[in-house]
Amino acid sequence: MKPVSAFFNLISQFIPLLLTFVLAAASYWFAIQSELSLFSARGKADPTVSDYYLRNFSVQSHDLAENKYSIIRSKSAEHIPQGNVWNLTKPELEQFEPNKVMVKSTASKGAYLLDTDEVFLREDVIVNSRNDGLMTVMKSEEIRIDNIANEISTDKKVLVTRPGQKFEAQGATLNNDTGELKAQGSIKFRIEAQR
Repeated sequence: MKPVSAFFNLISQFIPLLLTFVLAAASYWFAIQSELSLFSARGKADPTVSDYYLRNFSVQSHDLAENKYSIIRSKSAEHIPQGNVWNLTKPELEQFEPNKVMVKSTASKGAYLLDTDEVFLREDVIVNSRNDGLMTVMKSEEIRIDNIANEISTDKKVLVTRPGQKFEAQGATLNNDTGELKAQGSIKFRIEAQR
């Protein structure tokens, strides 16, 4: 009986260690399963589907370094997690700068990309930009406003009106810092005589 009791003595020394290991493994497994069940609905959510919806949406920003102020309003907005995008209904955009640069725009639909600070306007888009007293009006079905580059651009058919001139092009880019306007594609241009 001595070898059998020696064997049980040896095993009895490892039983607490073995039980501790089994309990630790079971606790770890239970914790992982609990966490998965708690967050499974959120973890499996489609990032391309809106996660919330707002009516009478409004967001304001003020860049203290460049002293720029902007406000975006819309009838409604839905947030899409992928790309951190706000899809806007009937958006209105206003931007002001100290050197009297002012941008006002309206559209039927739009998207505001928070990460890149860009606004994409679609359907019946009208953008008015006043820079040093020069008013530029752009009308198109799609216009992009890049707040970082301070550019207003489109690659769609656009009608641009300035005092004494009007042209239609297959795309245009307006630099809001300099007032420089670049047209793309074929252009129909009309210069009106001033009286």
